[in-house]
Amino acid sequence: GTGAIGSFYGSRLHQPKNQVFVSFICRSNYSQVSKFGLKFETHTFGSYHLIPHQVFNSIQSAASQGPTGSQRGWDFIILCTKALPDQVDDSELLSPLFSNTTSSVVSPTLLLIQNGLGFEDLHRRRYPHVPLLSAVTVVNAEQLEPGLIRQNRWTRISIGPYVDFDYLHPTKPSTQTQLASICNEKINILVTLFKQGNILDAMAYSQRDLQLLRWHKLAINASMNPSSVLSGGLTNPQMVSDPILRTHLIGCMNEIFNATFKIFDISSFPSHFATIDQILRSIERAKDGSGAIKPSMLVDWEHHKPLELEVILGIPIKIATRAGARMDRLQSMHAFLINLQATRKRNPDRRLLAKV
Repeated sequence: GTGAIGSFYGSRLHQPKNQVFVSFICRSNYSQVSKFGLKFETHTFGSYHLIPHQVFNSIQSAASQGPTGSQRGWDFIILCTKALPDQVDDSELLSPLFSNTTSSVVSPTLLLIQNGLGFEDLHRRRYPHVPLLSAVTVVNAEQLEPGLIRQNRWTRISIGPYVDFDYLHPTKPSTQTQLASICNEKINILVTLFKQGNILDAMAYSQRDLQLLRWHKLAINASMNPSSVLSGGLTNPQMVSDPILRTHLIGCMNEIFNATFKIFDISSFPSHFATIDQILRSIERAKDGSGAIKPSMLVDWEHHKPLELEVILGIPIKIATRAGARMDRLQSMHAFLINLQATRKRNPDRRLLAKV
């Protein structure tokens, strides 16, 4: 996916002087990127221009042509698209890139840079021998036009293995020691490469702690994203500034925090994880500049694109319910948004909630 996130992180990994070459698979922006490359306007690194090693218009093309100048094929496959497991099986779409995979020793490593929970399982089941990594990002970026990316704030990426995680037994050590070892080796390589690309807050996590971090980020995604659509198109700072919506957001975050504590059998998040109050104050400080950026789910809604409801609301609610935790606010938002999306599909010209 050569959207804002994939383009930004891909540009930092592309290091020809270190013999690290990044190619991109593009969809709607293929014509622009293949002809002119990618342009970046960033808060952290200034403005720069990137000519990718190769640009493909499909996964099949990338699989059949392979990387030029390499006899061993792709080292890493990085997926940065929206996670929509209820609508499309990403693992099946990627299958041409793993068609000759029989051993984790020779397989490309798959890195998933996506929001939400539970999407890793499709890949793990389909590719049991593939080193599978999962990443959580904190970055504010947008594609202003095809091939032009703006990064407004933050660069953080946290990477952990996904070998055989089980939410029913989150502290259980992995039984696939060889695959786990290979995953950790690949994580260390990626973290080193990101830091060479000046992503200095790239970090390696254990399997359990990466999933714990996913739940912490979910407190933002599952409260802010759905609420931005249901509130008629408000940005995060606008919602936090409204007393009624602020109370609602705190309630949503508390549901997620409490469910996390129950699922992972902990009394609190690690001290370096932000508290709810710290999250809200950080959003308040973003009132100007990047604070005007709309939440991704709101942007998808306004452009009549599918919403990431399953990974941000549906799957977390199921996991929490199984653990005996209630998520009444999230359940309500999930129900409303599923039906709003279905209504729009039946009546695409009807205006619903956010002005488009």
